[in-house]
Amino acid sequence: MQFFLTVFCLLLITAVTHVNAEDKLDIVDGLQLAKQYSHSRQDINIAEYWVSEKLDGIRARWDGTELRTRNNNKIDAPAWFTANWPKATIDGELWIARGQFERTASIVLSKLTSVAPQSVAGSLPRTESTVDAMTATHSLPSKRWAKVRFMAFDMPVAGQSFDSRLNMLNYLNEATSNPTFAVVPQFTLSSVNALEEKLEQVTLSGGEGLMLHHKKAFYHSGRSDKLLKVKQFEDAEAKVLAHLAGKGKFKGMMGSLLVETPAGVQFKLGTGFSEKERRAPPAVGSWVTFKFYGVTKNGKPRFASFLRVRPPSDLPK
Repeated sequence: MQFFLTVFCLLLITAVTHVNAEDKLDIVDGLQLAKQYSHSRQDINIAEYWVSEKLDGIRARWDGTELRTRNNNKIDAPAWFTANWPKATIDGELWIARGQFERTASIVLSKLTSVAPQSVAGSLPRTESTVDAMTATHSLPSKRWAKVRFMAFDMPVAGQSFDSRLNMLNYLNEATSNPTFAVVPQFTLSSVNALEEKLEQVTLSGGEGLMLHHKKAFYHSGRSDKLLKVKQFEDAEAKVLAHLAGKGKFKGMMGSLLVETPAGVQFKLGTGFSEKERRAPPAVGSWVTFKFYGVTKNGKPRFASFLRVRPPSDLPK
């Protein structure tokens, strides 16, 4: 009797998941954004969270028909890239590999004006060689997408816990034959010490950090206390106001940037640049991402260091 009851429950869960994934769902407008995790925090129960690696890619939303950036700009992806994807609204990261943000941005934020629309017929096995074969007859701009993956991590569905939304995602992933679509692996940890050890492991391997997502949390637009990014440092964006001339070994090059945060805090950003970047610095008016370790009493970032130029279409509103 218990066996049949278990089987019945499993079938019921599968059916409900199928309905939730395919039918019209109440979608939350706007994107949910993470807050910074504080390493001094003692009141958090890590076991209540799903943990995943924080991917350094381009945030995107799939609405069932097309990809859009966090600022709702259309991403001009090749038709084969999104062929056979779920007819559902899904949040994810367009990603190639660790340390490949600039390459990813140059690909996914470019226009494919020379590419004729094409679609992929039939089922596609999940192999790297299949993606290469799919793009073999496409033009060069389209072929650049061959290593990109859409790494899904959430669904903006109202009134459903993250546990439920993750179940939906995994179901959709199993039903999707295109290898360009995948779900970010989620795992659990038992303690803050285990979290710090995992963070150290990921960082030493070239990863950016970790994400914590409360299992029972609902999806909300804007910053959420239930979604936390865990890094060994903090990062933020600032607008370039001016190039300041270098001295000594940097004579004839950019010495530092005068930048301003969205909160209006101005400071000089002078470390983290390669010689190539100093000879051709980020343009005035562009946005850069920098890392830092806390702020001074005046609100200025401590030990700020340049990380990368941030594409305008990938900036939070």
